[in-house]
Amino acid sequence: MPIGDNRSSGKSASADEYQELLSCRMAMLGLDLTAIERGYREVFDSIKRRCTDCGYREACAVDMKRDPNNPVWESYCPNSDAFNALSEACWVTY
Repeated sequence: MPIGDNRSSGKSASADEYQELLSCRMAMLGLDLTAIERGYREVFDSIKRRCTDCGYREACAVDMKRDPNNPVWESYCPNSDAFNALSEACWVTY
Protein backbone atom coordinates (compact mmCIF):
# COMPACT_ATOMS: atom_id res chain seq x y z
CA MET A 1 0.00 0.00 0.00
CA PRO A 2 1.59 3.29 -1.04
CA ILE A 3 1.98 5.95 1.58
CA GLY A 4 1.11 9.46 0.48
CA ASP A 5 3.54 12.31 0.77
CA ASN A 6 2.25 14.68 3.45
CA ARG A 7 4.41 17.52 2.25
CA SER A 8 2.85 20.78 1.19
CA SER A 9 1.18 21.02 -2.18
CA GLY A 10 3.26 24.10 -2.90
CA LYS A 11 0.57 26.61 -2.00
CA SER A 12 2.14 29.55 -0.27
CA ALA A 13 1.06 30.27 3.24
CA SER A 14 0.89 33.67 4.80
CA ALA A 15 3.04 34.71 7.73
CA ASP A 16 -0.13 34.57 9.85
CA GLU A 17 -0.65 30.89 9.00
CA TYR A 18 2.90 30.03 10.00
CA GLN A 19 2.58 32.06 13.17
CA GLU A 20 -0.67 30.33 14.05
CA LEU A 21 0.79 26.84 13.57
CA LEU A 22 3.88 27.78 15.54
CA SER A 23 1.82 29.34 18.34
CA CYS A 24 -0.50 26.32 18.52
CA ARG A 25 2.33 23.80 18.57
CA MET A 26 4.17 25.71 21.29
CA ALA A 27 1.00 26.10 23.37
CA MET A 28 0.31 22.38 23.01
CA LEU A 29 3.76 21.78 24.50
CA GLY A 30 3.17 24.25 27.30
CA LEU A 31 5.70 26.73 25.90
CA ASP A 32 5.10 30.46 26.24
CA LEU A 33 5.95 31.88 22.82
CA THR A 34 6.72 35.36 24.16
CA ALA A 35 8.94 34.04 26.97
CA ILE A 36 10.82 31.75 24.57
CA GLU A 37 11.24 34.59 22.10
CA ARG A 38 12.76 36.77 24.84
CA GLY A 39 14.80 34.18 26.71
CA TYR A 40 16.01 32.03 23.81
CA ARG A 41 16.15 34.53 20.94
CA GLU A 42 18.59 32.64 18.69
CA VAL A 43 16.79 29.35 19.20
CA PHE A 44 13.44 31.00 18.54
CA ASP A 45 14.72 32.63 15.35
CA SER A 46 15.92 29.22 14.12
CA ILE A 47 12.57 27.66 14.97
CA LYS A 48 10.71 30.38 13.08
CA ARG A 49 12.97 30.00 10.07
CA ARG A 50 12.50 26.21 9.97
CA CYS A 51 8.75 26.61 10.42
CA THR A 52 8.53 29.13 7.60
CA ASP A 53 10.53 26.88 5.26
CA CYS A 54 8.76 23.66 6.29
CA GLY A 55 7.18 21.56 3.58
CA TYR A 56 4.87 19.78 6.03
CA ARG A 57 2.66 22.69 7.07
CA GLU A 58 -0.52 21.05 5.74
CA ALA A 59 0.17 17.86 7.69
CA CYS A 60 0.92 19.98 10.75
CA ALA A 61 -2.36 21.86 10.41
CA VAL A 62 -4.32 18.62 10.01
CA ASP A 63 -2.59 17.03 13.00
CA MET A 64 -3.25 20.11 15.14
CA LYS A 65 -6.97 19.92 14.30
CA ARG A 66 -7.28 16.15 14.54
CA ASP A 67 -5.30 15.41 17.71
CA PRO A 68 -2.66 17.93 18.80
CA ASN A 69 -1.38 15.55 21.48
CA ASN A 70 -0.57 12.76 19.03
CA PRO A 71 3.23 12.57 18.83
CA VAL A 72 3.19 11.80 15.08
CA TRP A 73 4.21 15.42 14.40
CA GLU A 74 7.64 14.62 15.83
CA SER A 75 8.32 12.34 12.87
CA TYR A 76 8.16 15.15 10.30
CA CYS A 77 8.58 18.43 12.19
CA PRO A 78 12.01 20.00 11.65
CA ASN A 79 11.61 21.69 15.03
CA SER A 80 10.73 18.63 17.09
CA ASP A 81 14.16 18.39 18.74
CA ALA A 82 14.18 22.11 19.55
CA PHE A 83 10.62 22.03 20.92
CA ASN A 84 11.35 19.02 23.09
CA ALA A 85 14.60 20.55 24.39
CA LEU A 86 12.80 23.80 25.22
CA SER A 87 9.99 21.90 26.94
CA GLU A 88 12.51 20.04 29.05
CA ALA A 89 14.53 23.20 29.82
CA CYS A 90 11.41 25.12 30.82
CA TRP A 91 10.10 22.23 32.91
CA VAL A 92 13.40 22.04 34.81
CA THR A 93 13.38 25.78 35.53
CA TYR A 94 9.88 25.73 37.01
